[in-house]
Amino acid sequence: MSTAKNRIVLDQERKSLFPDGTSVITSAVSFNQGDLLVFDDTNNRLKVPAAEAEGSTFVGIAIVTVVSGKLKSPYVTDVDASAGASGLPGPVYAVVAKLIAKTADAFNPGDPVYLYPAGGAQYVSSTGTKQIGVYQGDVVASATAGQEILVKLGCRHPGDVYQG
Repeated sequence: MSTAKNRIVLDQERKSLFPDGTSVITSAVSFNQGDLLVFDDTNNRLKVPAAEAEGSTFVGIAIVTVVSGKLKSPYVTDVDASAGASGLPGPVYAVVAKLIAKTADAFNPGDPVYLYPAGGAQYVSSTGTKQIGVYQGDVVASATAGQEILVKLGCRHPGDVYQG
């Protein structure tokens, strides 16, 4: 289970396919700030990926937490008091984010980076079929459990073409 965390560490050219994500978020959608998100073409909504192959519709990293289609409440109460929103920011790409590396993976500067949903919604791997970013840090011979690494995120949707 991922936790909400602002993972963006460098934001010089932020881009978003859905600057206002209201139209692609339904009551069936929940994710945390910092989660990596894909676009579900069948239901036309954002979602947390369940498999690496879903990287073909990767759209970026969540900048807010959404619970059942609404912004998470800034208040702690005994009842669900989600904040109503007239607009809801969509995921962003072309940013450098601190993500969690798959244990034992090796990374070299400039290497392609892939989703690793088996680890969680904020995990990445050095192996896969659908590149979602480029590794930005120092050489990592073997990532330790929970090790955070720097990744410049791209986008693959629409058309399953990597855009860095």
